[in-house]
Amino acid sequence: MDRAWITLAVAAGSFAVSLLSIYLGYLLFVAGATGAFKFSAKTGAGEVGLESIAPGSLLMFFGSVVAIYTIRRLVGNAPRP
Repeated sequence: MDRAWITLAVAAGSFAVSLLSIYLGYLLFVAGATGAFKFSAKTGAGEVGLESIAPGSLLMFFGSVVAIYTIRRLVGNAPRP
């Protein structure tokens, strides 16, 4: 199998996961699901934290991050003319 087809299959799978995550997050947000939690991530550049937001918003945020990461990887690895 050619490397381009493998890359395309992985990108399609990644977008499917991100779209499903965004859609399910939207359904949770519309349904009014609530929950208390604290999420934080530390990197060398700083710290990011989310606290007590709707679970649907977190799921939509996760889906968006996956989609953005996939696009950046595809554009960064695109062959140059």
